[in-house]
Amino acid sequence: MIGDYIIINLFFFVGKLYFFEFNDRDYAQDFKAHFILLNISWLVITIITKPYKSLTINESSLHFNALTKSFILLIITSLVYLNLIFSVEIDYRNMIVYFLLVGFFMTLTRFLLFLFRKKIRFKLGQKSLYFNTVLVGENSLATSLLSNQNLRRLMGIRGSYTQDTTETKNKYLGGIDQLFDDLENTKISSIIFCDDNIDVELYKKIVDVAEHKMIRIYMVPGFKYVNLGPYYLDVIHEVPFLKLLREPLSNPKKQILKRSFDVGFSLFVMIFLLSWLIPVIALIIKLESNTSVFFLQKRSGLNNETFNCIKFRSMAVNKNADLETASKNDPRVTKFGAFMRKTSIDELPQFINVFLGEMSIVGPRPHMVSQTEMYSKITKKYMTRHIVKPGITGWAQVMGSRGEIFSHQDMERRIEKDIWYIQNWSFFLDIKIIFLTLYNILKGDEQAY
Repeated sequence: MIGDYIIINLFFFVGKLYFFEFNDRDYAQDFKAHFILLNISWLVITIITKPYKSLTINESSLHFNALTKSFILLIITSLVYLNLIFSVEIDYRNMIVYFLLVGFFMTLTRFLLFLFRKKIRFKLGQKSLYFNTVLVGENSLATSLLSNQNLRRLMGIRGSYTQDTTETKNKYLGGIDQLFDDLENTKISSIIFCDDNIDVELYKKIVDVAEHKMIRIYMVPGFKYVNLGPYYLDVIHEVPFLKLLREPLSNPKKQILKRSFDVGFSLFVMIFLLSWLIPVIALIIKLESNTSVFFLQKRSGLNNETFNCIKFRSMAVNKNADLETASKNDPRVTKFGAFMRKTSIDELPQFINVFLGEMSIVGPRPHMVSQTEMYSKITKKYMTRHIVKPGITGWAQVMGSRGEIFSHQDMERRIEKDIWYIQNWSFFLDIKIIFLTLYNILKGDEQAY
């Protein structure tokens, strides 16, 4: 889309291929109006013909069909408004040259784009990790998915595992024992259940292992175990599936919206708040304890990858910093540190983590690596919280599950709230959580220490 607008305006403005004869008196007014109408016309036309939407379709002829319609409509529209709106003589020579050049370069950029896309897909297709979706069992849909090369490539389907040991002709990967081995040793991002003959206990065992590994679970419509829990309809490349966990943030447009907000908000905080607050906090910390201003701690992030979570130092240097969370009246907390923790000022440097893409403003709070290692073994669905970026604040925090963990039940309640957030995410929910966070800070939170 950006390329098309560059091409449309480049030849008109830089190439001076104007569609009219002009004199010095009329030039400025007619040129500006024509320039605006040309761009608005292309915008309206492409909204109707949708040439950019069809870029996601593998069949390139559909895209060129939409582009041809758009281009013809642009020529007709230009002729109409030049004759009806402008009282000028049309320079048909310039007009013909302009549209020939624009049409040629629009087509050329498409060919280059499709060739590049084909090359990238081929390269990715050579890497086994690219095909990270697997099927469990066989039925008519599984056979269709595996035999359709385009669909198989688009969905990244590696092959299928079956309960019996009889090797099938359609990308057979092994039996169920091989599946469990591959879940531990190879990269699998999604599992699609296709076989109704699978035993319920085996199904539950696969699901438990998959959830621990942050693997998405899908089922074909009509799968007999869908009544064991909630499920949600998901359409992938026009093929309907039932999904065990609803994920609004799996939508690329929603990911862009959330990331754009994160970048804009964090940039604002860094420029207008942290730029002067860091020197002030640094001076106070140095005067009080003469230690480092920032405390970097390894935390579990997206897909359980560790990152350095940045905080203002609120505790004296101690060997248990990465093993023990803060408790009430913790002797490790400094006087100024207690104030920062009470007001959540110590968390503000995490906007740098947000800007770097390691965190989001709103999401499940990142836990220490030691906590992740411990609770992932004893808390069901614990690892599910890592399928989204961790946040500075989150639904669990504003709903009373902040601070020290006293029992296993406390962690379970926090995980329930984190998963609820993942399943019910919306932009306005993030805004609500931000306002609730500010409200809790202003009124004072008994669990902030």
